[in-house]
This record gives sequence, structure tokens and C-alpha cells, in this order.
Amino acid sequence: MRQMQAVLQLSNRERRAMNLSLGIGLIMLGIKWYAYLRTGSMVILSDALESVVHQLAVGFAWWSLRWSYRPPDDNHTYGHDKIAYFSAGFEGGLIGLAALLILYAAIERLVMGAEVEQLGLGTVLTAGAGAVNALLGWYLVHVGKAERSLVVEANGRHILTDAWTSAGAVLGLSAAMVTGWMVLDPIFALLFGANILLEGFRLVRRAVFGLMDTADPTMIERARTVLETFRHEHPTLSFHRLRMRESGQRMYVDFHVQFPDGTPIEEAHRLASEAEQRVAQALDRPSDVTSHLESSYHPDGHDDITLNASPSERAR
Repeated sequence: MRQMQAVLQLSNRERRAMNLSLGIGLIMLGIKWYAYLRTGSMVILSDALESVVHQLAVGFAWWSLRWSYRPPDDNHTYGHDKIAYFSAGFEGGLIGLAALLILYAAIERLVMGAEVEQLGLGTVLTAGAGAVNALLGWYLVHVGKAERSLVVEANGRHILTDAWTSAGAVLGLSAAMVTGWMVLDPIFALLFGANILLEGFRLVRRAVFGLMDTADPTMIERARTVLETFRHEHPTLSFHRLRMRESGQRMYVDFHVQFPDGTPIEEAHRLASEAEQRVAQALDRPSDVTSHLESSYHPDGHDDITLNASPSERAR
């Protein structure tokens, strides 16, 4: 048995969001590098370096989003959804690389001495770029969550990190201007470099969890609750070996259904299909739900396995 929702297609909102991200990102990149060249600020350099890496990641994400919607083929029978995790991991890795470059440059400036000029111009340019990125990042995260698109959401969170970096740059430059302590510039760069490194780690971890098919406890509990309710409505049935994995936007679920001996195949088919439909509705996202029909009699003696059995028992 199998209950599969409609084939996923790239929405206009996702396409528009990623096109905006790519175009606006290039403009912001030019502004930040101009600000750095005019000021020599390590904080602004950290912001500009992060933006270079970000644009590389956006380009990969732009391509990955379209590739993830390609239908299954002979070599990828489950589709291409999982490229979303590669995209998130690639973006996280590049963020980490940018953070290391920022930390190195800041430490070098601390050792060699800080020299900064035209702070007012740099502060204004950086603040403007940060404000634009904050709006763009919020929009991308909103679209990513609404469309359940990891690629778009991860890109939006990266841009929000970029906006926070710009905010930190403005704070560092303002503090340097007010106090006259130019050493504050590389010190703030160190702080924001560490924050960027943490954000990159979070994205990589999320990608690893997806590639390793780490189950979402909330989704598992939803499916378990639905099947338990269905079992109470049909006391002669039982369920076991509930499994779930996530691949991009789609959930894959499978479970076994036990019927009393002698149940007509038509009736078993109808009940299993109804159980699959209820699980798919409860998950409230594109899902591929599959059930396996069994007789309640098991020659190996394992006829008492229930939905609440431990993972090791369900694996037998």
C-alpha cells in the first residue's frame, strides 16, 4: 500500500525569493567592499568577506533549489530532494571558512596595530547594507517556512547572520569614533567572527541530521497518535514498525498493519489506505506514506509487536 501526495513543483514565491537573494546580494557585496576600501576597517572587512562567501553559497542554493524539484529517475528513485541538505551544509561550511578568515584578519590587526579612516562613511554604508539584508533575510525565512523549503530558509538565515554582522560592524565603528580607541575595531571583528562560526556550525549540523535521516520527534508523535486513534476505532487491527525519514520537503513514512486471519483483501486494502491518508493529513506536509499488510499470525512467534515497542524490538 502507498499513499503519496501530489508531485512537488517549484513555486513562484521560491523562485522569486532566490532571484531577489542573488541580485540584492551582489549589490550589497559591492557596497561593503567599497566601504572597506575607503575605511580599512577590520569590522567592515569581516562583513565583506562574509558576503563573498554568502554569494557563493547563494549561487549554489539557487541551483540546488531547482535541482531538488526534478522528478525521480532511474538513478534517483526517491527524487532529488536531499540536495537541499548538501546546499545547507555547503553554505554552513563556507560561513565557517569566512569566520576563520575574519578571525585571522582581526588577530593580525590586533598584533600589527589598528589603522582606520573615514569611519563616518563606512558606518553609513554598512548600516544601509545591513538594513537591506535584514529585510531580505526576514522575507526569505518567511517564504522558506511557508513553502517548507530548507534551501530558501537556510539562505534567509544566512542573510540574517549577515545583517547581524553589519549591525555589529556599525556598533564597533560607532564605539571607535566615540572613544577614539581604534583597537575596538578588530576586537568587535573577533566577536562577530565567532558568532558567524557558530551559525555555520548550526547549518552544517542541520544538514548532517538530514543526510543521516534523523527523525523528527514531533512528526513521529503525530503519526503515532493518528495510528493509535485508528486502532481504537478498529480494535481488531494493530500497527508496528513505524518508521519515518525526511528528505528535503517530503516526509517518508512506513508502518505494518496486522489484520485478523481471514480478513478480505478488499477490506484490508480500504482500512490501510484510510490509515495512510490520516497519517499524511496529520503531518501536514508533502508525504509518501506506505503500509505493509500482514496477518495477525506470525510463524516466528513475534505476533505481539505493537506500535509502542522499543526500536530494537521493532527492528526484528
